[in-house]
Amino acid sequence: MLDRFNPRPLLGGVLSGLRRRSTNGAEKPDWGARVALFGIPAVVATALIATQTIANEAEMMLAAAALLVGALLAGFAQVAAWRERILTRGRKVDAVRIRALNEAGALILMSIHVSVGAAVAVFILALMDTEDVEPLTHWIAVTLGAAGPAALAYVALSLIFVANLLWDGFVNEEADNTRENLSDFE
Repeated sequence: MLDRFNPRPLLGGVLSGLRRRSTNGAEKPDWGARVALFGIPAVVATALIATQTIANEAEMMLAAAALLVGALLAGFAQVAAWRERILTRGRKVDAVRIRALNEAGALILMSIHVSVGAAVAVFILALMDTEDVEPLTHWIAVTLGAAGPAALAYVALSLIFVANLLWDGFVNEEADNTRENLSDFE
């Protein structure tokens, strides 16, 4: 039962997807993408904690994260449809495309995990009274307040990555449909 709460396989899917694509099979990790996707949210959280910023309008962060995840979910149906269509073709050259779509799916699903964590943090922060608090409560509020913007940064970067993967999938699908339907024009 606890495996249902374990995001490690999904995180593994995100990390295995963040690679430089190659048709010859030698794919190296894309360190720039990994640093951006995980480093920028970490820098945001660290900066907010270091400055002891408490988010007073935490609900706005939650709404922004929900909008971004909604945009990602809208693309998930397209990712799943393209992946299934590519799998039915069974061509070796499509392995790179399948891995790209798997990466897009993993990014979308990991963003859902991150946004749920942010929602919980923001909910707890909204319930807290941050006026004249004990030092421990202050640091808890600062940490919870940093979770929202950090999650927002992660989800926004995921959306950028997924949008680019969707564009690649769109162009590849168009090229495949054109190639497969050439016999209709003869």
